[in-house]
Amino acid sequence: MKYTFADRYAEAGLSPTAETIKSRQEPFNRILENVTDAQILELVATYYGSEQFDLEWFRDEFVENDASFSLVGNRREARILAALILDKLIQDANRLAVLAVCTGSVKGLRSVEQCDWLIAEAENALLRLSVTDREYKAVEPKITPLVTQKLQEEINNLVSNPDWQTLAGLLGKMRTEAQSSTKTISNQISQLISQLDTQAEIMREESQMLWWLIGGFSNVLECSFSDLDTDQTAIASAVDLANLTKSTLGPVAISTMLERAISQAKNNKTKQPQAFNAVVAKLNSNQLGSLKINSDTPNWISPVSTAITLATEFGSSDWSNKFQERVGLDSSIILEPKQLAEQLYRECILGRLIE
Repeated sequence: MKYTFADRYAEAGLSPTAETIKSRQEPFNRILENVTDAQILELVATYYGSEQFDLEWFRDEFVENDASFSLVGNRREARILAALILDKLIQDANRLAVLAVCTGSVKGLRSVEQCDWLIAEAENALLRLSVTDREYKAVEPKITPLVTQKLQEEINNLVSNPDWQTLAGLLGKMRTEAQSSTKTISNQISQLISQLDTQAEIMREESQMLWWLIGGFSNVLECSFSDLDTDQTAIASAVDLANLTKSTLGPVAISTMLERAISQAKNNKTKQPQAFNAVVAKLNSNQLGSLKINSDTPNWISPVSTAITLATEFGSSDWSNKFQERVGLDSSIILEPKQLAEQLYRECILGRLIE
């Protein structure tokens, strides 16, 4: 079922007039046409309740069609509009929007006031695109040179009726045809090489991940998973796999690979999950420094990366206060090892996507 503006407003308990809905459509389309990566991340953070961004650019677009629009008076509506914009981007397979919405939910720990349907849409899109991005596509090694039939006829006529002036003109046309043909062949070869390179990169990624999993060794912490506990292995394996990922969203089996890696940790028997601040406290300064987490991802969307960055800067026991301020979550949240690994993996590849 395709939902309309009115449907989504009604779901959120709002009843705007037909004129109001109409006034939103034009700025909505303008934003979709010109939205930047930074603005997409701001919309995602806003959707999840962050007030760290002023969103003047967002407000100004709607004010242009409705002078009464305000981010203060229309706070709920602004979040609905942000969700609708993100939904359209997700439908259009915008990888950044898909990954940012999935990552921002923090494995379901972060609740939203409106439009919770968007998270399910993003999760489904992530699975779908992870498959389609890696589908094998037959490569057609067909190189077709450019041939001008009319020029061939002119050459045949010149042979029958020799003429120096005509020959000079034909030489110019032949040179132009040769240049065009060379350019055409070059473009065809470049496209062919690009397709082969993409397939080779996917095969290389899969091969490296397989050997990494068999080896049971953390590249980033330079130790065996059997020397780490489950939480430490969850963090290390997420960073390792993110570093091995060459595709935009990674393989659909990433969850299974992380689970297998965690199973190789010492004392991996089922036990009560620990609070997140206790998990971070297990990492010593050398381990924190070795993780080399991208700190450019918005804090609100990437809590695990933010915690590691803060712990690296302030120490593994002094980061908690700043964490809640920047992320909007308590540092005592509980993520099971597999959830922790999946969350950090998403944050890492999201960070690479916005670099």
